[in-house]
Amino acid sequence: MKIKFALQKLSYCTVLSALIIMCLSVFSPAYSEVTRSADEVSRVSREISQEVLSPYCPGKTLAMCPSGEAGKVRREIQAMAITGMDKEEIKETLIGRFGEEFRMNDAPPEDNYKLLGAIVVGFGLSITAVTLMARRRRPGEGGLQNDGQDDDDGFDEDNRSAADDIYLEELRSEYQD
Repeated sequence: MKIKFALQKLSYCTVLSALIIMCLSVFSPAYSEVTRSADEVSRVSREISQEVLSPYCPGKTLAMCPSGEAGKVRREIQAMAITGMDKEEIKETLIGRFGEEFRMNDAPPEDNYKLLGAIVVGFGLSITAVTLMARRRRPGEGGLQNDGQDDDDGFDEDNRSAADDIYLEELRSEYQD
């Protein structure tokens, strides 16, 4: 009888221990999935703050807005991220509260193609202009032709007069003094 009671007591303890171990093994992974590390919470909060427009600062994201109310919203985002809410779920909660106009929309790809085309055309025109200017300044390579005259000072030494020689001598003497 004592052995039977001891076995029953042992089986209750075994069953209770097994239940506790099973509960811990079942609920601990779920708990670890719900809570996030501080780095992940910070990353998710930062990304969401950069992807939602601020209702308190027109044209700025929540991350850029210096308003105290925007700071409260950023703290709410952190609290939601700590509880394990998904990034898209947090964004949808905020958009639901503030309105659809605060959703940040990406520019259509056509705008990017137009911008890229304008950059390429501008770059091509710049290179063409620089090339033409460089050719124009180099004598003898299709630009301005040098016809043998010295264009440096506009003075031809072969055709100078005596008055020019006197004037040059005066300038040289003033320069040497």
